[in-house]
Amino acid sequence: MTTSEIRTGVIGLGYFGSFHARQHAANPKGRLVAVVDADRERAEAVAAQHGTTPLSDPRDLIGKVDAVSITVPTSLHHAVAAEFIDAGVHVLIEKPICDSPDAARDLIARAEARGVVLQIGHIERFSPVFGLLRDKVKTPLTVECTRIGPWKGRAIDVDVVLDLMIHDIDLVLALVGSEVIAVEAMGSPVLAPTNDFAQAQLRFANGAVAHLSASRIADRSERTVKVVEPGHYWVADLAARTVTSVARGHTVLAQEEIAVPPSDNLALEIDSFLDAVAGRGRAVVDGKAGLDALVVADMIIQRIAQTSRRGATVSIGDQH
Repeated sequence: MTTSEIRTGVIGLGYFGSFHARQHAANPKGRLVAVVDADRERAEAVAAQHGTTPLSDPRDLIGKVDAVSITVPTSLHHAVAAEFIDAGVHVLIEKPICDSPDAARDLIARAEARGVVLQIGHIERFSPVFGLLRDKVKTPLTVECTRIGPWKGRAIDVDVVLDLMIHDIDLVLALVGSEVIAVEAMGSPVLAPTNDFAQAQLRFANGAVAHLSASRIADRSERTVKVVEPGHYWVADLAARTVTSVARGHTVLAQEEIAVPPSDNLALEIDSFLDAVAGRGRAVVDGKAGLDALVVADMIIQRIAQTSRRGATVSIGDQH
């Protein structure tokens, strides 16, 4: 397949979907042939912006596209993605991969059977800030992730663990490279019917520990990853685009701040997806990586529920 032959579509034109449409339209490696939304007016408006075709039914795309971004609500990920995968269409699904590990496993099996790319939209993996941190960190002992922001009233159909924390779960798994063996967590709904804030501690088989905090009702915004390893303390500020290193010197601590140039992480993500579709590489965040993050997120959500009821412990062995 040559790059000019990659016909693309975007299904779901909400907050993230409209950004996907813009990036697909701007990328010369593909051609955006249609956008889909149940709201016909929204589909027509986005289509008009990018000179493409508006559709209301995703199934009308089958046979017309080689690859799609799926940005519908999480509860619909499996149903929509399964149809396209079975039709031999490559799919990029916004995180999380699905609303349950079993549904995610089914999509992975379908993609393997059809030989199509299944990429998950964990966009922070494409942040040059995280890329720099991952290149620098060798042996993480502790990782502390904070992802908080003010109330926006969107994505309240899912828990804050699936809405926000799952980004950092994926980053931690990529940094530590070991199996989670124990989970402690707490959280609570405040304005939404699902948990609006959550805190979790993950213990890994290699001895590393991660602390994660997520909130969508905070009084400020923060997206940071802090790592302690022998001789080093790292602070990656994903919003400010800096990586700070504090290292042990001979007599004093040496501190250095590295500024990372601006980038459009979604543009990088979609560009990588199109490269994978064209056979120029593999999906950076494939179905297995999406499943791994979802399994840990599911453990955290269960632990929160069990803690609020009786303080019970999640059985790790039952989660895989």
